[in-house]
Amino acid sequence: MPLPRIGVLCAIAGMGGAEFSLLELVRHLRGVYEFHLIVPGEGTLKESAELAGAKVRVLPWPKAIAGTGETARRPSAAKMVRATVSLRSFARQVSAVLDEIEPSAFVTNAAKAHVIGALLRKREGVPLIWYMRDGLEDRVLSRKLLALLSRRCDLAVCISRYVAAQFREYVSGSVPASVLYNIVDLSRFRPDALPAADLGKQRDEIWFGILGAITPLKGHDIFLDAAERVLDEMPNAIFAIVGNNPYVTESGFRYEEQLRQRVTNSALDGRVKFVGLRSDVPAVLTQFDVLVQCNRGPEGLGRSVLEAMACGVPVIAVNQWGPAELIEDGETGLLFPPLDAEQLAVRMLTLGRDGYLRKTMGKRGHEWIQQTLVAEDLAAKFDGIISSAIAQAGASAINSRRQEATA
Repeated sequence: MPLPRIGVLCAIAGMGGAEFSLLELVRHLRGVYEFHLIVPGEGTLKESAELAGAKVRVLPWPKAIAGTGETARRPSAAKMVRATVSLRSFARQVSAVLDEIEPSAFVTNAAKAHVIGALLRKREGVPLIWYMRDGLEDRVLSRKLLALLSRRCDLAVCISRYVAAQFREYVSGSVPASVLYNIVDLSRFRPDALPAADLGKQRDEIWFGILGAITPLKGHDIFLDAAERVLDEMPNAIFAIVGNNPYVTESGFRYEEQLRQRVTNSALDGRVKFVGLRSDVPAVLTQFDVLVQCNRGPEGLGRSVLEAMACGVPVIAVNQWGPAELIEDGETGLLFPPLDAEQLAVRMLTLGRDGYLRKTMGKRGHEWIQQTLVAEDLAAKFDGIISSAIAQAGASAINSRRQEATA
């Protein structure tokens, strides 16, 4: 008997936290569902998805749509018109692909994908599921559009209690919203993962690392502000920046270039390592003495926080949004107010100077992950959400046909 097909619309061709998390579900449920990902181009997402067991269709997004978004520079009126015109034709193309896939459920995996998914022709018996990953408190346009289109959505899957609360406040209080934390592969992310020898860590060095997309939202500049303060008191400190920028809407910001220039022109020169995008993230994390997560704005959950905790690495994170759900301050990690580089530096020095505290917090964080993020349980919960949505949509379609027949 063929497996039920799940169509998934993805907004980027590269790999960000949303994509890594999606593929963990694909790996764990590929024997239950047949996943069909629709991606905007060739790239690491397509390659990784195929390795995870998904079937992949490449459907390029029109430039007018791909380059428009709230994280991009403010678009001109002409650009907005072009994006609006492109939406209709692109929606028809996505619909044609879905006609070929014939999914039992349709999942959209980014705010822009949610909008496009809601504009498509509604398929009888096929639930539209928005995989919600972002806070909306500073994304006025997104929340207005999603609220307007929410009647087309059957269910939201939210990656944290924070995201679910944002969905209910800004988008819809009537659309069902389930909370499902991201899966982390604990067979890869573990304290005894072999270290990345090519990074050349010296025995007397203390490494502070930041992991994730290099975008202004992630606050790398705040990390560097704190690093300058730390270096004044810890000359053996090293600061590692891991990742790249996979987002088309932010490609023109030159954010990483600005960070590099700042390092070159400061006391941090020679003490900051730009490691780039790595496929061996567990090996990199085991080189870190402390992971820092210092978002300047809403973070839906914080995948790097989960991965570091799984590897037994103590974490310093912002005391708001999704990360605040993951860390018990002073027990499994340390929290600090967003944008406060001075307080971040104080916490970095606290952990940097105390090896016993690092070990203790890393161990507690690892234990919390082992108890809370059981991959099989999370995958089973997602399966239950999807299967229930499919059953309800099917029953609704049958009732509709019966009512039409008796009318």
